[in-house]
Amino acid sequence: MIAQLYNAYLGELYGIVFFKTFAEKYSDDSHNNKWQTLIKVEELTAKCLKDGLEALGHPCPGYDQEMENKGLADANKWLALPWQELVDTMVPWVAPYQQRYQQQADEATEHRYLFTLVADHENAIYDYLLAEQRGDNSALDILTTFMNKYS
Repeated sequence: MIAQLYNAYLGELYGIVFFKTFAEKYSDDSHNNKWQTLIKVEELTAKCLKDGLEALGHPCPGYDQEMENKGLADANKWLALPWQELVDTMVPWVAPYQQRYQQQADEATEHRYLFTLVADHENAIYDYLLAEQRGDNSALDILTTFMNKYS
């Protein structure tokens, strides 16, 4: 169970690099506030997971070269996509993670708070992307609600 949570932590390090790459290099600056909010969601989740895992005696490095490389490579593949196409690409990409993390949270018998955090995090990103896909002007509220819950 700790291994699943640690893998989720590494996924947050990946996500931070992934979204920072878009914040720095995406051609349409009108979405920068969205990238900044997604970065904050990843950083908050990473901090909460790190605190929780380290309290359980599992050290968490603040940096992982493999996750850095993967986050950069994946972001660079999609940097040229226009916003709607990017969102349409990200929805099915995030869906299996959302399902896996929700299932892990539903089945967790230990460390339930941390598993719920991971599931809530992925649900927020997935629901946000679905709202963006629909053109919902209040999509960012989904991410803000998550951050308010875990801050």
